[in-house]
Amino acid sequence: MCLNNVYILLVTLTLSVAIPSSQAARTPLEVSEQEEEKVEISPVDSWLKDFDAQRESFAEKYGTRFAFLFNYAQQAIIKSKHDEGKSRGPWYWDLEIEQKLWPGGALFAEFEMDKGKGVDKFLPTYSVFSDNAGESAWFYLPALYIEQKLFKDEITFTAGKLNLSDWFDYNEVAGCGDTQFSSSALVNNPTIPFPYIGIAALVNFEPYEWLYFQSGTGTAKVSYTKTGLSDAFNSAFFINELGLTPKFGSLQGNYRFIFYTNHQKLDYLNSDETKKNDSGFALSFDQAITKNATLFFRYGVADPKVRDIEYFWSCGAQVTEPFPGRKFDCLGIGVAQSIVGDDYREANGYDETWRAETMYEAYYSYYLNGCMALTPNLQVVTHPSVDKAEGTEIVCGLRFLLSF
Repeated sequence: MCLNNVYILLVTLTLSVAIPSSQAARTPLEVSEQEEEKVEISPVDSWLKDFDAQRESFAEKYGTRFAFLFNYAQQAIIKSKHDEGKSRGPWYWDLEIEQKLWPGGALFAEFEMDKGKGVDKFLPTYSVFSDNAGESAWFYLPALYIEQKLFKDEITFTAGKLNLSDWFDYNEVAGCGDTQFSSSALVNNPTIPFPYIGIAALVNFEPYEWLYFQSGTGTAKVSYTKTGLSDAFNSAFFINELGLTPKFGSLQGNYRFIFYTNHQKLDYLNSDETKKNDSGFALSFDQAITKNATLFFRYGVADPKVRDIEYFWSCGAQVTEPFPGRKFDCLGIGVAQSIVGDDYREANGYDETWRAETMYEAYYSYYLNGCMALTPNLQVVTHPSVDKAEGTEIVCGLRFLLSF
Protein backbone atom coordinates (compact mmCIF):
# COMPACT_ATOMS: atom_id res chain seq x y z
CA MET A 1 0.00 0.00 0.00
CA CYS A 2 1.48 3.40 -1.02
CA LEU A 3 2.00 6.19 1.48
CA ASN A 4 -0.74 8.28 -0.16
CA ASN A 5 -3.27 5.58 0.59
CA VAL A 6 -2.04 5.40 4.17
CA TYR A 7 -2.50 9.17 4.46
CA ILE A 8 -6.07 8.93 3.14
CA LEU A 9 -6.89 6.27 5.69
CA LEU A 10 -5.44 8.36 8.50
CA VAL A 11 -7.61 11.28 7.41
CA THR A 12 -10.59 8.92 7.54
CA LEU A 13 -9.55 8.15 11.10
CA THR A 14 -9.92 11.79 12.12
CA LEU A 15 -13.36 12.01 10.52
CA SER A 16 -14.80 8.82 12.04
CA VAL A 17 -17.35 9.04 14.86
CA ALA A 18 -16.48 7.64 18.30
CA ILE A 19 -19.64 5.74 19.23
CA PRO A 20 -19.39 3.46 22.29
CA SER A 21 -19.50 -0.18 21.29
CA SER A 22 -18.72 -3.59 22.67
CA GLN A 23 -15.51 -3.89 24.63
CA ALA A 24 -14.83 -7.54 23.97
CA ALA A 25 -11.07 -7.80 24.44
CA ARG A 26 -10.61 -10.13 21.51
CA THR A 27 -10.90 -8.70 18.02
CA PRO A 28 -12.57 -10.59 15.14
CA LEU A 29 -9.12 -11.58 13.83
CA GLU A 30 -8.18 -13.08 17.19
CA VAL A 31 -11.49 -14.94 17.49
CA SER A 32 -11.07 -16.18 13.92
CA GLU A 33 -7.56 -17.47 14.68
CA GLN A 34 -8.92 -19.48 17.60
CA GLU A 35 -11.60 -21.01 15.38
CA GLU A 36 -9.01 -21.86 12.70
CA GLU A 37 -7.16 -23.98 15.26
CA LYS A 38 -10.36 -25.98 15.85
CA VAL A 39 -10.95 -26.41 12.12
CA GLU A 40 -7.44 -27.80 11.65
CA ILE A 41 -8.23 -30.82 13.82
CA SER A 42 -11.94 -31.18 13.00
CA PRO A 43 -12.55 -33.73 10.19
CA VAL A 44 -16.20 -32.74 9.62
CA ASP A 45 -15.49 -29.16 8.60
CA SER A 46 -13.65 -29.73 5.32
CA TRP A 47 -15.35 -26.77 3.59
CA LEU A 48 -14.09 -24.50 6.37
CA LYS A 49 -10.58 -25.83 5.86
CA ASP A 50 -10.83 -24.94 2.17
CA PHE A 51 -12.03 -21.43 3.05
CA ASP A 52 -9.21 -20.91 5.55
CA ALA A 53 -6.66 -22.18 3.04
CA GLN A 54 -7.90 -19.71 0.42
CA ARG A 55 -7.86 -16.88 2.95
CA GLU A 56 -4.27 -17.68 3.94
CA SER A 57 -3.27 -17.86 0.28
CA PHE A 58 -4.82 -14.41 -0.28
CA ALA A 59 -2.95 -13.06 2.76
CA GLU A 60 0.37 -14.39 1.49
CA LYS A 61 -0.18 -12.91 -1.97
CA TYR A 62 -1.56 -9.48 -1.08
CA GLY A 63 -0.67 -9.05 2.60
CA THR A 64 -4.37 -8.70 3.49
CA ARG A 65 -6.14 -10.65 6.19
CA PHE A 66 -9.75 -10.28 7.22
CA ALA A 67 -12.24 -11.71 9.71
CA PHE A 68 -15.97 -11.28 10.24
CA LEU A 69 -17.95 -11.67 13.46
CA PHE A 70 -21.70 -11.60 14.12
CA ASN A 71 -23.05 -11.72 17.68
CA TYR A 72 -26.72 -11.99 18.60
CA ALA A 73 -27.79 -12.40 22.25
CA GLN A 74 -31.39 -12.85 23.34
CA GLN A 75 -31.93 -11.95 27.02
CA ALA A 76 -35.01 -12.37 29.21
CA ILE A 77 -35.71 -11.01 32.70
CA ILE A 78 -36.75 -13.98 34.85
CA LYS A 79 -36.96 -12.19 38.20
CA SER A 80 -36.92 -8.50 39.11
CA LYS A 81 -38.94 -5.82 40.87
CA HIS A 82 -38.98 -3.99 37.54
CA ASP A 83 -40.01 -5.14 34.07
CA GLU A 84 -40.11 -8.84 34.91
CA GLY A 85 -40.80 -10.93 31.82
CA LYS A 86 -39.39 -8.44 29.32
CA SER A 87 -36.76 -9.56 26.84
CA ARG A 88 -34.34 -7.94 24.43
CA GLY A 89 -32.05 -9.17 21.67
CA PRO A 90 -29.05 -6.89 21.03
CA TRP A 91 -26.75 -7.75 18.14
CA TYR A 92 -23.78 -6.42 16.22
CA TRP A 93 -21.44 -7.37 13.41
CA ASP A 94 -17.78 -6.46 13.02
CA LEU A 95 -15.47 -6.77 10.02
CA GLU A 96 -11.74 -6.43 10.71
CA ILE A 97 -9.06 -6.02 8.04
CA GLU A 98 -5.30 -6.21 8.49
CA GLN A 99 -3.09 -4.86 5.70
CA LYS A 100 0.66 -5.45 5.73
CA LEU A 101 2.48 -2.22 4.85
CA TRP A 102 6.19 -2.91 5.20
CA PRO A 103 8.42 -5.23 7.28
CA GLY A 104 6.90 -5.35 10.75
CA GLY A 105 4.25 -2.75 9.91
CA ALA A 106 0.51 -3.26 9.46
CA LEU A 107 -2.67 -1.20 9.26
CA PHE A 108 -5.80 -2.44 11.08
CA ALA A 109 -9.35 -1.25 10.41
CA GLU A 110 -12.69 -2.35 11.86
CA PHE A 111 -16.17 -1.67 10.49
CA GLU A 112 -19.15 -2.24 12.76
CA MET A 113 -22.91 -2.01 13.14
CA ASP A 114 -24.69 -2.20 16.55
CA LYS A 115 -28.35 -2.59 17.43
CA GLY A 116 -30.01 -2.60 20.84
CA LYS A 117 -29.09 -2.11 24.50
CA GLY A 118 -30.32 -5.41 25.91
CA VAL A 119 -31.99 -5.78 29.29
CA ASP A 120 -29.62 -3.21 30.82
CA LYS A 121 -32.10 -0.68 29.47
CA PHE A 122 -34.50 -1.87 32.20
CA LEU A 123 -32.10 -3.11 34.88
CA PRO A 124 -29.27 -0.63 35.51
CA THR A 125 -26.35 -2.15 37.41
CA TYR A 126 -22.64 -1.57 37.87
CA SER A 127 -21.97 -5.09 36.59
CA VAL A 128 -23.89 -4.72 33.27
CA PHE A 129 -25.69 -7.82 31.96
CA SER A 130 -24.47 -7.53 28.35
CA ASP A 131 -20.95 -6.35 27.59
CA ASN A 132 -21.69 -6.32 23.85
CA ALA A 133 -24.81 -4.16 23.96
CA GLY A 134 -24.15 -0.52 23.10
CA GLU A 135 -25.63 2.47 21.35
CA SER A 136 -27.45 1.62 18.10
CA ALA A 137 -25.41 2.68 15.07
CA TRP A 138 -25.93 1.58 11.49
CA PHE A 139 -22.33 1.88 10.35
CA TYR A 140 -19.17 3.31 11.84
CA LEU A 141 -15.43 2.84 12.19
CA PRO A 142 -14.57 1.82 15.79
CA ALA A 143 -10.88 1.20 15.12
CA LEU A 144 -8.20 2.35 12.69
CA TYR A 145 -4.59 2.08 13.80
CA ILE A 146 -1.06 1.26 12.72
CA GLU A 147 1.10 -1.36 14.41
CA GLN A 148 4.90 -1.53 14.05
CA LYS A 149 7.08 -4.37 15.38
CA LEU A 150 10.81 -3.82 15.96
CA PHE A 151 13.89 -5.70 17.20
CA LYS A 152 12.67 -9.20 16.32
CA ASP A 153 9.17 -8.40 17.59
CA GLU A 154 10.42 -7.58 21.09
CA ILE A 155 8.96 -4.05 20.82
CA THR A 156 5.57 -3.19 19.32
CA PHE A 157 4.23 0.35 18.78
CA THR A 158 0.51 0.85 18.18
CA ALA A 159 -1.21 4.18 17.47
CA GLY A 160 -4.47 5.49 16.03
CA LYS A 161 -8.12 5.21 16.92
CA LEU A 162 -8.43 2.25 19.25
CA ASN A 163 -9.83 0.84 22.48
CA LEU A 164 -7.17 0.50 25.20
CA SER A 165 -9.23 -2.17 26.97
CA ASP A 166 -8.41 -4.51 24.06
CA TRP A 167 -4.76 -4.50 25.20
CA PHE A 168 -4.85 -3.92 28.95
CA ASP A 169 -6.53 -5.87 31.76
CA TYR A 170 -6.77 -8.92 29.49
CA ASN A 171 -7.62 -12.37 30.83
CA GLU A 172 -7.44 -15.71 29.03
CA VAL A 173 -10.75 -17.04 30.35
CA ALA A 174 -12.57 -13.83 31.38
CA GLY A 175 -11.67 -11.37 28.67
CA CYS A 176 -14.10 -11.70 25.76
CA GLY A 177 -17.80 -10.88 25.68
CA ASP A 178 -18.19 -12.81 22.41
CA THR A 179 -16.89 -16.21 23.45
CA GLN A 180 -16.89 -16.20 27.27
CA PHE A 181 -18.87 -14.31 29.95
CA SER A 182 -21.54 -11.79 28.97
CA SER A 183 -21.38 -9.44 31.98
CA SER A 184 -19.01 -6.49 31.67
CA ALA A 185 -17.86 -7.09 35.26
CA LEU A 186 -16.50 -10.49 34.13
CA VAL A 187 -14.85 -9.12 30.97
CA ASN A 188 -13.16 -5.96 32.29
CA ASN A 189 -12.38 -4.39 35.65
CA PRO A 190 -14.89 -1.54 36.32
CA THR A 191 -12.45 0.30 38.61
CA ILE A 192 -10.27 1.06 35.56
CA PRO A 193 -11.81 4.13 33.82
CA PHE A 194 -11.00 3.05 30.27
CA PRO A 195 -11.90 5.85 27.83
CA TYR A 196 -14.35 5.18 25.03
CA ILE A 197 -12.77 4.51 21.66
CA GLY A 198 -10.58 7.46 20.65
CA ILE A 199 -7.10 8.63 19.74
CA ALA A 200 -4.58 6.52 21.68
CA ALA A 201 -1.15 4.91 21.51
CA LEU A 202 0.78 2.19 23.33
CA VAL A 203 4.11 0.43 23.34
CA ASN A 204 4.75 -3.19 24.33
CA PHE A 205 8.19 -4.51 25.32
CA GLU A 206 8.63 -8.29 25.63
CA PRO A 207 12.29 -9.14 26.32
CA TYR A 208 11.53 -12.71 27.38
CA GLU A 209 8.73 -15.20 26.75
CA TRP A 210 7.76 -15.00 30.42
CA LEU A 211 7.92 -11.21 30.88
CA TYR A 212 6.48 -8.11 29.22
CA PHE A 213 5.77 -4.47 30.00
CA GLN A 214 3.39 -2.19 28.16
CA SER A 215 2.36 1.42 28.53
CA GLY A 216 -0.49 3.27 26.86
CA THR A 217 -2.13 6.67 26.73
CA GLY A 218 -5.31 8.08 25.26
CA THR A 219 -7.82 10.89 25.57
CA ALA A 220 -9.63 10.47 28.89
CA LYS A 221 -12.77 12.41 28.00
CA VAL A 222 -14.13 11.33 24.63
CA SER A 223 -17.40 12.62 23.23
CA TYR A 224 -19.73 10.17 21.49
CA THR A 225 -20.30 12.50 18.56
CA LYS A 226 -16.94 14.18 18.02
CA THR A 227 -14.24 13.02 15.67
CA GLY A 228 -11.47 12.46 18.19
CA LEU A 229 -8.91 15.10 17.29
CA SER A 230 -10.92 17.91 18.87
CA ASP A 231 -10.91 15.99 22.15
CA ALA A 232 -7.34 14.71 21.90
CA PHE A 233 -5.71 17.31 24.17
CA ASN A 234 -8.42 18.14 26.69
CA SER A 235 -7.45 15.30 29.05
CA ALA A 236 -5.22 12.25 29.21
CA PHE A 237 -5.42 8.70 30.48
CA PHE A 238 -2.19 6.77 31.20
CA ILE A 239 -2.01 3.05 31.93
CA ASN A 240 0.92 0.70 32.58
CA GLU A 241 0.93 -3.08 32.84
CA LEU A 242 3.63 -5.50 33.96
CA GLY A 243 2.97 -9.09 32.92
CA LEU A 244 4.54 -12.33 34.10
CA THR A 245 3.66 -15.35 31.93
CA PRO A 246 5.40 -18.41 33.44
CA LYS A 247 4.72 -22.04 32.58
CA PHE A 248 4.57 -24.64 35.31
CA GLY A 249 5.29 -27.73 33.27
CA SER A 250 2.67 -27.50 30.52
CA LEU A 251 0.33 -25.29 32.57
CA GLN A 252 0.30 -21.64 31.46
CA GLY A 253 -0.06 -18.81 33.94
CA ASN A 254 -0.57 -15.07 33.33
CA TYR A 255 -0.12 -12.50 36.10
CA ARG A 256 -0.78 -8.87 35.19
CA PHE A 257 -0.15 -5.86 37.47
CA ILE A 258 -1.80 -2.64 36.32
CA PHE A 259 -1.42 0.99 37.40
CA TYR A 260 -3.28 3.90 35.80
CA THR A 261 -3.48 7.69 36.15
CA ASN A 262 -6.35 9.75 34.80
CA HIS A 263 -5.62 13.47 34.15
CA GLN A 264 -9.14 14.84 33.93
CA LYS A 265 -11.11 17.34 35.98
CA LEU A 266 -13.59 15.33 38.08
CA ASP A 267 -16.17 16.41 40.63
CA TYR A 268 -15.86 15.17 44.19
CA LEU A 269 -18.74 12.86 45.07
CA ASN A 270 -19.31 14.42 48.47
CA SER A 271 -18.52 18.12 47.93
CA ASP A 272 -18.56 20.92 45.35
CA GLU A 273 -14.79 20.75 44.82
CA THR A 274 -13.05 19.26 41.79
CA LYS A 275 -9.97 17.11 41.38
CA LYS A 276 -7.53 17.34 38.46
CA ASN A 277 -6.49 13.68 38.41
CA ASP A 278 -6.99 10.30 40.04
CA SER A 279 -5.16 6.97 39.97
CA GLY A 280 -5.71 3.33 40.79
CA PHE A 281 -4.27 -0.18 40.84
CA ALA A 282 -5.55 -3.48 39.45
CA LEU A 283 -4.64 -7.15 39.03
CA SER A 284 -5.68 -9.70 36.40
CA PHE A 285 -4.53 -13.30 36.94
CA ASP A 286 -5.31 -16.57 35.19
CA GLN A 287 -3.69 -19.94 35.81
CA ALA A 288 -4.26 -23.32 34.20
CA ILE A 289 -4.51 -25.98 36.91
CA THR A 290 -5.14 -28.96 34.61
CA LYS A 291 -5.14 -29.54 30.86
CA ASN A 292 -8.79 -28.46 30.67
CA ALA A 293 -9.35 -26.19 33.70
CA THR A 294 -8.21 -22.60 34.27
CA LEU A 295 -8.87 -20.31 37.24
CA PHE A 296 -9.00 -16.51 37.10
CA PHE A 297 -8.93 -13.61 39.56
CA ARG A 298 -9.24 -9.83 39.21
CA TYR A 299 -8.93 -7.05 41.76
CA GLY A 300 -9.08 -3.26 41.58
CA VAL A 301 -8.82 -0.16 43.79
CA ALA A 302 -10.01 3.31 42.69
CA ASP A 303 -10.11 6.77 44.24
CA PRO A 304 -13.33 6.82 46.37
CA LYS A 305 -13.52 10.63 46.34
CA VAL A 306 -14.35 10.74 42.60
CA ARG A 307 -15.28 7.15 41.66
CA ASP A 308 -18.43 5.29 42.70
CA ILE A 309 -16.71 1.88 43.00
CA GLU A 310 -13.75 1.89 45.40
CA TYR A 311 -13.02 -1.85 45.47
CA PHE A 312 -13.74 -4.60 42.96
CA TRP A 313 -12.93 -8.28 42.73
CA SER A 314 -13.95 -11.19 40.52
CA CYS A 315 -13.00 -14.83 40.28
CA GLY A 316 -14.11 -18.05 38.63
CA ALA A 317 -13.12 -20.89 36.34
CA GLN A 318 -13.36 -22.13 32.79
CA VAL A 319 -13.44 -25.82 31.81
CA THR A 320 -12.94 -27.00 28.24
CA GLU A 321 -14.34 -30.36 27.09
CA PRO A 322 -16.65 -30.56 30.14
CA PHE A 323 -18.16 -33.74 28.70
CA PRO A 324 -16.26 -36.55 26.95
CA GLY A 325 -16.35 -36.14 23.19
CA ARG A 326 -17.30 -32.40 23.33
CA LYS A 327 -13.72 -31.25 22.77
CA PHE A 328 -14.53 -27.67 21.78
CA ASP A 329 -17.33 -27.00 24.28
CA CYS A 330 -16.63 -24.73 27.22
CA LEU A 331 -18.19 -24.26 30.67
CA GLY A 332 -17.59 -21.08 32.69
CA ILE A 333 -18.63 -19.89 36.13
CA GLY A 334 -17.77 -16.55 37.70
CA VAL A 335 -18.63 -14.07 40.42
CA ALA A 336 -17.87 -10.33 40.52
CA GLN A 337 -18.43 -7.85 43.34
CA SER A 338 -18.47 -4.04 43.19
CA ILE A 339 -18.06 -2.14 46.48
CA VAL A 340 -18.80 1.59 46.64
CA GLY A 341 -16.73 3.94 48.80
CA ASP A 342 -17.71 5.97 51.86
CA ASP A 343 -17.86 9.24 49.93
CA TYR A 344 -20.43 7.81 47.54
CA ARG A 345 -22.48 6.41 50.41
CA GLU A 346 -22.49 9.74 52.24
CA ALA A 347 -23.33 11.71 49.10
CA ASN A 348 -26.27 9.43 48.30
CA GLY A 349 -27.78 9.09 51.76
CA TYR A 350 -26.26 5.86 53.02
CA ASP A 351 -28.55 3.66 55.08
CA GLU A 352 -28.58 0.10 56.36
CA THR A 353 -30.04 -1.31 53.13
CA TRP A 354 -26.86 -0.60 51.14
CA ARG A 355 -24.77 -3.63 50.20
CA ALA A 356 -22.08 -4.50 47.67
CA GLU A 357 -23.46 -5.44 44.26
CA THR A 358 -22.61 -9.02 43.28
CA MET A 359 -22.94 -10.60 39.83
CA TYR A 360 -23.01 -14.40 39.42
CA GLU A 361 -22.82 -15.90 35.95
CA ALA A 362 -22.63 -19.39 34.45
CA TYR A 363 -22.45 -20.18 30.73
CA TYR A 364 -22.03 -23.18 28.45
CA SER A 365 -20.56 -22.63 24.99
CA TYR A 366 -21.83 -25.34 22.62
CA TYR A 367 -19.65 -25.84 19.54
CA LEU A 368 -21.67 -26.25 16.35
CA ASN A 369 -18.84 -26.14 13.80
CA GLY A 370 -15.71 -24.14 13.04
CA CYS A 371 -17.62 -20.88 12.63
CA MET A 372 -20.72 -21.13 14.85
CA ALA A 373 -21.41 -21.56 18.57
CA LEU A 374 -24.45 -21.34 20.85
CA THR A 375 -24.00 -20.14 24.42
CA PRO A 376 -26.83 -20.25 26.98
CA ASN A 377 -26.11 -18.39 30.22
CA LEU A 378 -27.69 -17.54 33.55
CA GLN A 379 -26.97 -14.32 35.47
CA VAL A 380 -27.97 -13.44 39.02
CA VAL A 381 -27.37 -10.00 40.57
CA THR A 382 -27.85 -9.38 44.28
CA HIS A 383 -28.23 -5.83 45.61
CA PRO A 384 -28.29 -4.20 42.14
CA SER A 385 -26.89 -0.66 42.23
CA VAL A 386 -25.71 -1.53 45.79
CA ASP A 387 -29.29 -1.26 47.10
CA LYS A 388 -30.57 -4.22 49.12
CA ALA A 389 -34.14 -2.96 48.73
CA GLU A 390 -33.99 -3.65 44.99
CA GLY A 391 -33.93 -7.41 45.65
CA THR A 392 -32.37 -10.05 43.43
CA GLU A 393 -32.44 -9.89 39.62
CA ILE A 394 -32.20 -12.99 37.41
CA VAL A 395 -31.61 -12.91 33.66
CA CYS A 396 -31.19 -15.82 31.27
CA GLY A 397 -29.76 -15.49 27.80
CA LEU A 398 -28.81 -17.32 24.61
CA ARG A 399 -25.94 -16.03 22.48
CA PHE A 400 -25.34 -17.01 18.86
CA LEU A 401 -21.84 -16.36 17.50
CA LEU A 402 -20.85 -16.57 13.86
CA SER A 403 -17.17 -15.93 13.09
CA PHE A 404 -14.92 -16.67 10.14
